[in-house]
Amino acid sequence: MYVVKASGERERFDPRKIERTLRRAGAGRATRQEVLARVQERVYDGITTAEILKMVRRFLREAERTAEMRYDLKHAIMRLGSGGFAFESYFAGVLESHGYATVVGRRLEGRCAVHEVDIIAEGEGRRMLVECKYHSSPGVYTNLKEALYTYMRFLDLREAGRTFHEVWLATNTKASRDARRFARCRGMRLTTWASPPRRSLRDLVEGKRLYPVTSLPSADGEVLRRLTRAKLVLVRDLVESDREYVLLVTGLPESRLEALLREAEALMSRR
Repeated sequence: MYVVKASGERERFDPRKIERTLRRAGAGRATRQEVLARVQERVYDGITTAEILKMVRRFLREAERTAEMRYDLKHAIMRLGSGGFAFESYFAGVLESHGYATVVGRRLEGRCAVHEVDIIAEGEGRRMLVECKYHSSPGVYTNLKEALYTYMRFLDLREAGRTFHEVWLATNTKASRDARRFARCRGMRLTTWASPPRRSLRDLVEGKRLYPVTSLPSADGEVLRRLTRAKLVLVRDLVESDREYVLLVTGLPESRLEALLREAEALMSRR
C-alpha cells in the first residue's frame, strides 16, 4: 500500500512512522495502540499524508488533547503566517533558548547594497548572519537560489567591514539537493525541519519544548495576530509572562486569555 506525500512522491505506508511521531508527542502506550489500529482500518492505497495527519489528529484529540497539541509541530510552525516575520521571531527565540543572543530585522549597509538581515546571532564566540526561509505549506523546498543569495549577502556585508564569522540558512521545510551541496561546499550552516541530525529544527524545538503559540487550539487568526504583534510567539513566553502584561500588550479579552493559558500550561507540563 502506498501513500502520496505533499511533494507528490509515493512511498510505502509505514505505521512505524506514525508510532514514532505519537511517541515524540508524548502519547501513552494505550493511546498509540488505539490510534494506530484506527488509522490502519481506514488507510487505502493512494491516501495522502495530509489525510493521514488529519485522521491521526482527530483520533488524538478524542484520546489525549495535550498529545494532539504536541503532535503536529510542523503544521503549527507553518501556521505562523505568510509574511515570514513571525517565523524569524520564532527562530530567534529558539536560538536564544539554546544560548545565543539575537537581534531580529536589522538593516545593514553592505559594500554594494543595503540588506535587511533576518537575525544576527551571537554565541560560541562567533557572530552569525541568519537568513530564514519560511514556507506555509509542506512539499516546498528551499532551493539553490535562496542559498546563493544568502551567501552573497554574507559576502557583501563582510566586504563592507561587517563582522560576521558565519552564515546560517534556516527553513521550516526541506532544502533541495543543490542547496545542501552548496551549503556543504561553502561551510554554510543549514538547518531544515529534519536535518542536520540532532540539530534539526524539530530537534531544537522538541528538546526544550519550544512550541509556537500556533500549537494552541484556542489561538485562531485574530488571537495569533495579537500575540505575534506583541512578540509572544513561544508558548513558554506566554506562560512565563505576567498575566496583566499579556492582557495589556495583546488587548485580548480576559476569558480568551484564560483559555489560552490553560492550554499553554497543559502543553508545557512534563510528559
